[in-house]
Amino acid sequence: MENQLTHSEKILLLAVRKEKGGISALYAVIDLMVAGAAFLEMAMAGNIRLIDGRAEILQPQTTVPLHQYLLDRMALSGNPRKIDHWLTSYRISMKRIKGEIYRSLVQKHEIRLEEQRFLFFRWNKPFLLPGNHVMQVIDRIKRVINQPSGSPEEIFLLLLTDSSGLLRRIYPERTMRKSARNKIKQFRESNLSSEPVDQSLVVVKAVQKAMAVRRAATVAAS
Repeated sequence: MENQLTHSEKILLLAVRKEKGGISALYAVIDLMVAGAAFLEMAMAGNIRLIDGRAEILQPQTTVPLHQYLLDRMALSGNPRKIDHWLTSYRISMKRIKGEIYRSLVQKHEIRLEEQRFLFFRWNKPFLLPGNHVMQVIDRIKRVINQPSGSPEEIFLLLLTDSSGLLRRIYPERTMRKSARNKIKQFRESNLSSEPVDQSLVVVKAVQKAMAVRRAATVAAS
């Protein structure tokens, strides 16, 4: 079942807290991470190609609801736009993106959603279901870190995990986490000419730029 989860689903699943439910400390930026992962998924599926940081539509139709939503929004723009444009504009709904992944994880019996209320606000809080595949995802990432095969699917997973801040979930021990980061860095630097690595870094940089924009806006508003 772990292999049937998309990268965006794996990231969101790893971010769900084990006992208390809800999203971990990454709550403020998890939507940017899963949106970035969705762009890589579309590139892997041949729906888009990434050129000079821009996402160009190749195949506008897909059976994946999240990807179709993004492709439809991109088509309205007319010209290829940089990924960080989509992540920082209001042309796509981050709430919709996260909601689509929640629904998919519910359908796959990985999580359940519980409606929460506070005053006039309502939101869905995710809880891991018994039999979820978090540990299988963690084991898979550990294997990829220790013995990367060089396949595009594994490269995307490796670099997304590194940039998402989820290594703490995979390696609670600081020394192990530091060792994992060093291995990922070595792999990245020795494979810079690889197209999957290049595409992953394009998306990772776009996500990081969007995070910086969001933090700056938060500081300015405070």
